[in-house]
Order: sequence, then structure tokens, then C-alpha cells
Amino acid sequence: MVSMTTPSAPWRSHLSCFRRGIGVGYTRFMMIVRKVKEGGYILVTVAVLLFVLIGFMALAIDTGLLLGARTSSQRAADAAALAGAFTFVVNPKSVQPDTAILHARRTAMNNKVLGTSIEDAQVDVQVVDVAPDPRRVTVTITRSEPTFLAKILNVDTVATKVTGVAEVGRTSTGTKCMKPFFLPNTILSPKAPCDACASSPPELLVSGGEVTAFATGLFGQHIAIKGNDKATRLAPGQFYAINVTGPGGDPYRDAISGCLQDFFVCRNDYGTLSGNKVGPTKQGVKDLIGSPPDVYQSIGRYLRPDGTIHDMSKSLVIAPIWDVCNFVDPATGISFCPTGDFPSGGGTSLRIVGFALLFIDGISGGGDVTAELINVIACAPTPPTGVDEDGGTVLSLPLRLVRLP
Repeated sequence: MVSMTTPSAPWRSHLSCFRRGIGVGYTRFMMIVRKVKEGGYILVTVAVLLFVLIGFMALAIDTGLLLGARTSSQRAADAAALAGAFTFVVNPKSVQPDTAILHARRTAMNNKVLGTSIEDAQVDVQVVDVAPDPRRVTVTITRSEPTFLAKILNVDTVATKVTGVAEVGRTSTGTKCMKPFFLPNTILSPKAPCDACASSPPELLVSGGEVTAFATGLFGQHIAIKGNDKATRLAPGQFYAINVTGPGGDPYRDAISGCLQDFFVCRNDYGTLSGNKVGPTKQGVKDLIGSPPDVYQSIGRYLRPDGTIHDMSKSLVIAPIWDVCNFVDPATGISFCPTGDFPSGGGTSLRIVGFALLFIDGISGGGDVTAELINVIACAPTPPTGVDEDGGTVLSLPLRLVRLP
């Protein structure tokens, strides 16, 4: 028997190879397609994330810039409000509220935000002056601040609005930088002190916790605040000096020329300083006003050596006002009035009922300390409680920023 084997057809082998080739090619093709799809997805994702990242960067950068701009605007508003309120202190004869508004606007416009000046149209000033409440100045600054990177998000500007509020009291609680001269409450009256007390109405600077019409009508008057002649002394050894630093001449001189940081409280009692102290007085006044000194033109107008006129001067000082009419010698229990007798020597206590704002001219030929009376600030009728001895007063009046709810 003959066995016969059928040989494999050649086409089958070729077909198998072809199929394997197609499979490998298809697999490679699908891998390429998958990579193309993955690459496109990554590009889209990166583009989206990059846009989001730029948005966050723009937000962070512009937020920082806007916060800086807002801070600058707030400082400008606060400074403007304080400048407006200060006009009630430094110049009692100024036309209000026009003067406060003018000074507030000027101060605001002298400031810059991100290198750009604040414009007049961006500033609003409101003044409230209704007794017995404190005088209040409110400054609002409204601006459109340019953005930096946020422009790519179609945000070109952001509106900002800030408000600064300052108020100044009508009566004093006390002061720093007080000069060691005391003024009798009757200093402006041509009458003898006790006669001025008995006048109707009394010819006083302060009465009943208020500045009198008699005093306001004489603002700007030239007066001698410390006499050098024995004929003008209050009593033997009493030349209108108050003891604020101790009995020595050097501390007394320094108190005139410098600024004492002690807080002198309204309606407290302070002792007198005995002796004329001619030398320390002259030296202290000379050091205070300088050479050449500022020159008084009128209230709120003081000529400086450089020819410019300002409403502030190194010659402006605060001095206490003594309650003449109600003074009683603590040692003897005897009243000053009606006899007008004052204890000789030092150590007698005087009660402060107010403060006088003075422009010191200098020392006269007779050795008197001369000045113009600029303003009078009364102490409240009752002694203050909880006085902030860190200050809080400017020229003896409370001046502060307030934050409204």
C-alpha cells in the first residue's frame, strides 16, 4: 500500500503572513492614533490650565496693587479729614465750614495714589458743626484704579471708595507742651481782677465751662503774659510763673523752649513758681522763637523768615488760664476777691479752667514776655475722667480720627 501526503498549499502560508502583517500594522496604527489623541488632550488641558494660571496671577497681582491703592487713598482721606478739623483749632476767626473744606481738599489733592495725583472731582468733603457735639469733617475719595494683568480678562479698572472722618472737641481735657506761664482769667479786662469778676457779664476768658463773648471779641489783642516789673507782679515773688518741672531755673527755661511731655489735666491744681527768673525767661523765649523769629500778621497768618506765610508757627504756644474769681488760699482759707491779695512766695496751688493759644512775639524792652491772644479753649465744667494721658489733643483740644460703624 502506498501512503500519500497532501502537501500544504503555498497560498495558505502567504495568507497567514499577510494576516500577521495586517495585525501588527493595525496595532501600530492604533497606538499612533492613541498617542495623537493623548497629545491633543494634553495640549487642550495645558492651554486651559495656563489660562486659569494667568487669571490667578492677574488676580493676585492686581489685588495687591488695588490694596496698595486703597491704603494710599485711605491715608489721604484720613490726612485730609484731620487737616480740615484742625482749622477749627488753629484759627477761631476762619470762615467755617469753607475753611475746613478748602484745607481738606488741598490736603487730599497733595497726595498721590500709585503715582497719580488725586483729582478735585474725586474728593467729597462734608462738615458737621452742631453744638454741643464735636465738630466733624468727613472726606470721601472715590477713584477708578487701572488694572495690570486683569486687562486680559477685559477688566480695565476697579472702583475704590474710602472715607476718613476726624472730629475735634469743643472743650479741653488737658494738654502737653504747656508753657510755664499762667494767665489770670481776667487778663483782657482793663479793670482790677476782682472788679472784672464782679462785672455783669464778667469780663473773663472762660466762664461756666465756655469761652465768653468778651474773650472772642478780643482775639488778636497784644498782651504781656509775664511782666518783669515789680509793679506788675501778682505778689512779692510772684511773676505769673507756674511750677511744671521743679524749682530750678534750668528746667523752667527748658519748659519754655521745649515741649514738656507731661499731660496737664483740666481743673487740676498746679503750684506757682517763685522768683522773677529774668535770665532763664529771656533765654527760653529766645530759643523758642529762634532768630530771626516768625512775625505775626494776623490770626492764622504768620510770616516766616523765608517770606512764606503759614497758619502754624513755632511761636504758637499753649499756656494755662487761672481761675482768679474762685481762688482761695489753701493755707489761710482767704479768697483772692474782693481784696485781690495773693500769697507771696511759691507753692500756692492754682486751678486750671482753660488754656490760651498764644503767639509769642519775644521779650519787650522792659523785659516783659509779649504775645497775641489767638484762641481760648475752655475746660469742661466738670473735671474729666479717664483722661488719655498719652495725648490725643492738639493745642489742648481733642483731635482724633474716628471709624464709623
